[in-house]
Amino acid sequence: MVTPYITFAGNCNEALEFYQTAFNSKVQMSLPYGDYVPEGVTTPSANLKEWILHAEMIICDTIFWFADEIAEPVSKGNMVKLTTKVSSAKEAQKIYDALKIGAYVTLPPTVTFYSSFHAGLTDKYGISWNIVAEEAPS
Repeated sequence: MVTPYITFAGNCNEALEFYQTAFNSKVQMSLPYGDYVPEGVTTPSANLKEWILHAEMIICDTIFWFADEIAEPVSKGNMVKLTTKVSSAKEAQKIYDALKIGAYVTLPPTVTFYSSFHAGLTDKYGISWNIVAEEAPS
């Protein structure tokens, strides 16, 4: 099993709220940094107590881990593409519509030989997503 791990630069809580809505999911657990400062971090952010040390959410039957990274710089990028497969084009469209807010669309929704819906985008947090329906094209 591969567990996607997505890090942010202080806006993990905001991203979690966004993904809960987009995927109609719930955060399974969330642990803030609180008073914990990782070894080697000499200048923690002023609001570190509210940042997320670790959170988990199930998205399309896959466990995702999330955190605010303070040990290394985080920037938006396209190093990882995450693919979500859902049962129908209707469900795929709903997820796409939620994720496309503030996103860069890399593949507009299209019907392919293998799916009734396939779309790709990089969301407003810099995460690249493919949304694919398991439903065969008609």
